[in-house]
Amino acid sequence: MTQYVKGVANPDLSVISETLADRYRAGVGSRTHWLTYHLHKGRVTEFGEALIQALASCEYRLPGLGERLVDDLIDTGYTPAAQDPAAWRAGFQQLLQKFAEILVLRVLVEAPWPAGANFRHEPANPNTGRRPELAVELEERVYLFEVKCPSLVDHQAARGANARQIPARSALGDALRAKPDPNDPVTWPRDNVLKDFLESADGKFSGFSAKETIGVLVVFWDAYVYEPISALIYPRSGLLTEQSFYQVNGVRVPFDAVDGVIVMNHLAVLHAGAQEQGHAHRPGYFRLDHVDGGLPNVWCQNIGGKRLDAFLMQALDAIPVEDAEPAEYRPHEFIMWINLPD
Repeated sequence: MTQYVKGVANPDLSVISETLADRYRAGVGSRTHWLTYHLHKGRVTEFGEALIQALASCEYRLPGLGERLVDDLIDTGYTPAAQDPAAWRAGFQQLLQKFAEILVLRVLVEAPWPAGANFRHEPANPNTGRRPELAVELEERVYLFEVKCPSLVDHQAARGANARQIPARSALGDALRAKPDPNDPVTWPRDNVLKDFLESADGKFSGFSAKETIGVLVVFWDAYVYEPISALIYPRSGLLTEQSFYQVNGVRVPFDAVDGVIVMNHLAVLHAGAQEQGHAHRPGYFRLDHVDGGLPNVWCQNIGGKRLDAFLMQALDAIPVEDAEPAEYRPHEFIMWINLPD
């Protein structure tokens, strides 16, 4: 799918929105599916309206994209939780991944790109055949984007139950692993997940074009963003540092085609919206505007990586991680959780 994106500030998307909603309804038919409640004809929820508006914006600016994304939503398998809890959970994780892709695609196609930008959704890398989420080609360079949304259910449960947490690999973590205390379990890093995401993005970006490329991995997380940040930039083991724990024959794996990672603290927003719980700091669900003290996303740059353009940083509501002041944005080696009485 290749297209020059239409540039209209506030187009009327009502007809496209209804067409896409009807496409979803027709695709799922009479069966219960993930969004049959949110997109019920004549009774669309606030979250459903936000989703369909995002899809309509994608369809308007890149014809065929909104339809493709609706078809992906239809194809996301649904199993009732009462019938098979594990299958339900797996399907919900797939749904969250698709929501993350829709949000990022919407933001990128609406961004103020230079004139002549050419967009390709899931283009094949000519060398590897692997497909990044989006390629945006300008005359002098190509921007490549990959979107990843981890499954955090088990990790969130451990985080809520365990008093001790090791967000990044360290000597202290090694010592705790060597002498585990069954009465005082530890929540371990999710750094292998980040490693896998980086490997995947690197394979999709590497050798994509003869032009200069800028490769951006976007990773969704919940409010505990110190976890991916620690895995990426903790000085003694972070994947984007010289001391990365991921090495082959004693040599750091550099992920050279990935210039950096946007850590997006939006997963809880999508999760809450899908359950009609709302979210105080990011009420748009499929937008990145935040209010009432909401915190921005962050850009973690790879060693030797190219800087991300200011207009893209603004569109992705991101700041360099080194400029982030709250403690949630600093890499941590050890955390002790204390439960205080209400």
